[in-house]
This record gives sequence, structure tokens and C-alpha cells, in this order.
Amino acid sequence: MKNDAPRTMTLAGLQFLQALAAERKSGCFLEVGPLFGSSTNAIDAGRVDESAPMHTIDTFEPAPWVRERLGIDLSREAFEKYTTGIQNLTIHQGFAPDVVKDTWSDKIGFYFDDATHGDPGWTNNYDFFSPFFTDDAIVCGDDFAGGWPDIVRNVYKITEERGLKLFVIGRVWAFTADDDSRIVNAVNKSFPELEGYEVEVIHEDRVRRNIAASWSWGLHKPIGMTEVRLHAPDGIEIGVAQTRRDGTATGVALGKEPLRLENTEMLSFAMPQGLAVQFCIMNSEGKTFNTKDIRNGGQLKLNPRQTITAIRVLPR
Repeated sequence: MKNDAPRTMTLAGLQFLQALAAERKSGCFLEVGPLFGSSTNAIDAGRVDESAPMHTIDTFEPAPWVRERLGIDLSREAFEKYTTGIQNLTIHQGFAPDVVKDTWSDKIGFYFDDATHGDPGWTNNYDFFSPFFTDDAIVCGDDFAGGWPDIVRNVYKITEERGLKLFVIGRVWAFTADDDSRIVNAVNKSFPELEGYEVEVIHEDRVRRNIAASWSWGLHKPIGMTEVRLHAPDGIEIGVAQTRRDGTATGVALGKEPLRLENTEMLSFAMPQGLAVQFCIMNSEGKTFNTKDIRNGGQLKLNPRQTITAIRVLPR
């Protein structure tokens, strides 16, 4: 995928978005907040049928943070420059959802939101467009991150109330009310090295399981994770040396036995070649952040006010 548009999304997020777009079954593509079109290009690259309508909504108004971060002013002309050649794309210039409030009627099979990151704007968009979602719609967006608590709270609320599995790669989140094997397919296409890997985590005695390349449940949640298990193909194990706050030390072969996390002070990792792990950490105020990738020989040190809330496995 050639994608030269200035971007704020991660390359992993764009790769996942492209793979998600390939899994759309019916209805149109709707993107809210495309900026210069890096996400528009990713969706188009994944779009199997170019006759499937694409819609994008943005004000395309210049903003100081855009020039400061990307070195260029946002404009419709700039967006059109970076999306030249995309077939069957309709541009709606204005604030979502107001710009289409009196005219929108299309069924939506793929919804991507990278527009307003706070409420009421985020919820206004979701509440307006969700009645148009097809039964098999893939719903996704960017910036599932500690710095955008409204996105985190809203996406958890929707998925938990509806009993849907949440997938997060980098900062891109996704769910569907249909068979979520399509999202699993998109993750596996993005990270084929990790196909077959799953992680099982426990928070407050509740067990949840997801594919390992996706963040586990608990990402940016103010709830500590008490146990993690790795389910890996071919008997692959991650060696973990654990030091607890009482000074005791244990060794765990993650993949063969669980890693219990209460009172952990430090974890040291013996990683198989090609694997890394990443954690989400919560402090005593309930604020969260993600660690950098931890590779073979790496360590995770926790102060007494920090707790692990989520994990993911990465290819390296």
C-alpha cells in the first residue's frame, strides 16, 4: 500500500485498518475525521470491491496542532491531493454528523471514527450513525489510549453492554456484532507470525481470553490484572523470573503455567526469538500508560503504586 499522506496514526494501526476494511461484507464505508487521508488510503487499499461506496466527513479546517505536528496546514485541497485516484469516494465537508443530518440514508457496513476524541462529539457521531449500521458492520476507530478517556470509556461501555469482544491493535479498536472471526482474520493478516497465540487474563476473578496480538481486556481500565496465561502453538514458552515485594523470587514458564501478578516488583523475560511483550500499567491515581516493547533479556520494574492492567504479544 503506497500511502504518502501525512499521518498521526501508527503504521501498525494503518496496517490493521487496511486488513479490517477487507473484511467488510455489506453496506458502505464511512470514515469520520480523515485528516490528510492516510486512513482513507488504508481503507481503500483493503476495499475488495471498488464499487462499494466510500464516504468521508471532515471540516478540513486548519488547526495549530496539525501544523505543529505535521508541518502542513489541513485543507480540502491537501486531502484531495493525497487521495487522488480513490474511486467512488464522496467527500462531505463540515462537522459530523450535522453536515449529513438531513440527507444520510445509506446503510453502513464499515465505520471508522478518528474525529472528535471527546464527548459529546464522539457519542453524537456514534448515536447518529449507529442506527444505519448493517447487522454485520465492522465498527472501529483510532486513539484507544489513556489520553483519550472518553473513547476508552465509550468503547468499553458499548462492547460490554452488548457482550461483544473488543480488539485493539496499537491504538486502533474494533468490534462487530456479527461473527468476530473476521476481525481475528484481520489481526492474523496483520501479524501472521502470531496466528494461534492467545492470552488469558484474570481481573477480579473474571477470566477473559483473546488473541495475543490484540491487547487483552483491561487496557486503560483502572483494574489490576491478577493472572495471565499464554496459549501458544508448538509448546512455545516465555521464561519469566519474578521478584515480589516481600523479597521472594520465582520462575515461571509462561505457556506452560500461569503468571500470578499480586505484589510483583520486577519481571525479567527470556523471550523466544521473534517475540516481545508489552504491558499497560496503572498508577495509584488510576492513570494508565503503555510500556515499550520488552524483548529477550528485558525487564519490567513496578513501583509500589503501579499495577499491570493488560498485556499483548508482539512479533519482533
